[in-house]
Amino acid sequence: MKCKVLFFGAGVLVPLMAAGQTDESLFNGKDLSGWDGDPRLWRVVDGLLVGETNNDDKKVEANTFLIWKGGQLGDFDLKITARVTGGNNSGIQYRAKVVDKAKWSVGGYQMDLHPKQEYLGMLYEEQGRGIQCLRGQKVVLQKGAKPEVAGKLPLPEVDLAKFNDYAISARGNKVLHLVNGQAAAEIVDKDA
Repeated sequence: MKCKVLFFGAGVLVPLMAAGQTDESLFNGKDLSGWDGDPRLWRVVDGLLVGETNNDDKKVEANTFLIWKGGQLGDFDLKITARVTGGNNSGIQYRAKVVDKAKWSVGGYQMDLHPKQEYLGMLYEEQGRGIQCLRGQKVVLQKGAKPEVAGKLPLPEVDLAKFNDYAISARGNKVLHLVNGQAAAEIVDKDA
């Protein structure tokens, strides 16, 4: 299976800042400065951040990530435009910890970029609790309990093979995932 992820203007991060401060770009559009990942899989092409796997020279045995080396964040907003091809999935990891630096393995929250509509924009906890909030759900997470669905969100169709806008807003234990400007998943994690 071949999977390609293209990020346009990959990552504009807006940590909560004092008035007068500006947005911070996480990607310079030229190279992978400030990032760490498997060089077989990640590159910059025409200003786009490209991640690609296949069953040949870019085969992976387990999930692997491109890791931003800019430090820990508190509350933030992240906005990207991305396209995934090949019928596979990708995701945006955040509030994650590096599990194995040599394998670019991390564990933590992930906003899924997935070809199945119910998974696109969901909250998945990599190397943790697994699926916590499907697309179209508002959930409350409690320690040792299954996710409690507290409400529903509309589910407009999204073509993952086209460029789409993705955003994550994280404030304390509250997280909001947006796809093309519409809420996809709302989470309150009381176990955070």
